[in-house]
Amino acid sequence: MGRLSALWYSFRKCRVPPGDSVDGVTRLIAASRLCVIPMTFYSVSIGAGLAWLLEGKFRLTLYSALLVAFVLTHLLDNLVNDYYDYKSGLDEPSYFRSLYGPHPFIDGIVSRSELKITVLVIGVYDALLAAYLGVRVSPLIPVLAVVGAAVIASYAGLFFDAKRYGLGEVLVAIVWGPVIAGGTYLALTGHHPPLVAILYLPYAAAVSLVLIGKHMDKYVHDKSKGIGTLPVRLGLENSKKLAITLSLLIPVTSFLAFYYTTRSLLSVLLLLPLLTASTVSYTVFSKDKPEKPPKNWDVWPLWYVAASYAVMDSVGRTTLLSIIILGLYMKGASIVTLALVGIITAWEIFSASLLYRITQYN
Repeated sequence: MGRLSALWYSFRKCRVPPGDSVDGVTRLIAASRLCVIPMTFYSVSIGAGLAWLLEGKFRLTLYSALLVAFVLTHLLDNLVNDYYDYKSGLDEPSYFRSLYGPHPFIDGIVSRSELKITVLVIGVYDALLAAYLGVRVSPLIPVLAVVGAAVIASYAGLFFDAKRYGLGEVLVAIVWGPVIAGGTYLALTGHHPPLVAILYLPYAAAVSLVLIGKHMDKYVHDKSKGIGTLPVRLGLENSKKLAITLSLLIPVTSFLAFYYTTRSLLSVLLLLPLLTASTVSYTVFSKDKPEKPPKNWDVWPLWYVAASYAVMDSVGRTTLLSIIILGLYMKGASIVTLALVGIITAWEIFSASLLYRITQYN
């Protein structure tokens, strides 16, 4: 595998290519879990798309600055969480975190001094942007920045170990909803009507579903170490039922929210993720995890989280494209709208059918 192929593999899978000797950059991409960055891209873009759809306000430079800030903060969150789990003794070579990809600290990819520099650089950038927007746009923006920082700290266990008390899944929904999507909307428009939240909260719930899936995969490891994640507290079977409920409920809720807001029949596009949600509910969440991966499943031992991620990706992609389609339709671009409707529908059908094929193991 060539270097570019290895880089792309690490970016998509959060792991290094099997059997290959890879360079430090490829290992860093995998260790920092760059593959989950689409979660943040969707959240920022949905917030910006809603500002454009509902109020006709969009500034590319500001959107770009916010996207950079949130993406860098997400990567920092991954590193900080890994560092404190490693420092506390939770992350060790036999723990689940080290089984699906290189660990930045156990494997010596990132040093403590490099982490400190990273925290300083990203922290200064975020603080300056939040302060600037707090003065020029709204004083609520620095407040949201502080909330986001507090969540990072509490999830890593710095002051309050939220993960051990089953609160991580709720905090994730708060960050990827009101903080990121809502903060982006606020930064672009200068205000945030309360009803806007119903349009991005279903996506925020889909991000939370990813964390639920991750903790379902780690269930045995976390339970043995006394880590009281939500799946540990609910039990694995109840957690699978919760995952099915959320997977099916999120697209329906999103459709109802968009239809209530726009009164457009095009809002039916928000139901398309039900194809993926139904697929993973039937092939993954309703069954026990297999002892070995299906033939084409190349992210093992990840199972529930991979299925959850597929739902999140479908919800995020469909929400963002539906916002664009609704906006173009309202502006009279009927031909472009029709073409995009066909593309997004075909895309979701293909994705769900492909997922169905690769999750078969019986």
